[in-house]
Amino acid sequence: MRRLQRIVSDDLWGRAQRRTRPARHHERYRAGGKPKYLLSGLLRCGVCDAHYTITDAVSYGCSSYHDGHACSNSIRVRRDRVEEALLGPIRNDLLAPERVAQMAKEMQEYYLDRVRAMETRATEAPQELQELAARIERLRDRLKRGDPDMTADELQAAIDRADGKRRELQEQQFAAAPPPRVLSILPRAAELYRRQVALGLDGNPPAALKARVFLREWFGGKIRLEPDGGPDDLIAHWNQNVGALLKGPGTSGSEGLL
Repeated sequence: MRRLQRIVSDDLWGRAQRRTRPARHHERYRAGGKPKYLLSGLLRCGVCDAHYTITDAVSYGCSSYHDGHACSNSIRVRRDRVEEALLGPIRNDLLAPERVAQMAKEMQEYYLDRVRAMETRATEAPQELQELAARIERLRDRLKRGDPDMTADELQAAIDRADGKRRELQEQQFAAAPPPRVLSILPRAAELYRRQVALGLDGNPPAALKARVFLREWFGGKIRLEPDGGPDDLIAHWNQNVGALLKGPGTSGSEGLL
């Protein structure tokens, strides 16, 4: 019979169990396991990708850092500091009425350009569709009779490409322009989210819960906090999704120094 040998000490095993199974008297268990703060669950360590969690009464820290063993990132950041750096611009600038009005204007110009392009395409499409239909028929005839210059597989691939192009043009002909009502949604949605963020920062649990859903989409799912050279300096990276106001796509990289 082979004897199993211990590979970790009792102390290390105990600490690991305490980290993976918090005690029942832990604050999150008393609160039903729901995150308390607006950025809870969003902050990640840029070194090891573990969550940045509340480590004391006022600060976030890497959850896998333990005396430099699991992760080398020992930098903590005050909760009020990271909230002001990341949420302040949203509340005071990005969702301000003037900025939202500018966003609506840019979207309207984009939609008008798209409509004009679709109208131009619609006038050109019939002739191109006729040419594609004639080309497909010629290729099918060559495939049926045999062709000394192209194999059957090559002819079929050419037919598939032409047919795909034809379907694409047909779909573009019937594509509808984006509804203008989305422009009226922007100001109302922005004001709602701005109010939820403000109330969440003031400690309103229901507002914080709703704001976190929006913030998760706005920040592209997570915010990476990386050491930036100084002993207490972190830099935040995220993929900002401005389409979160309309639950739509559209991302652009962003970063900020904490």
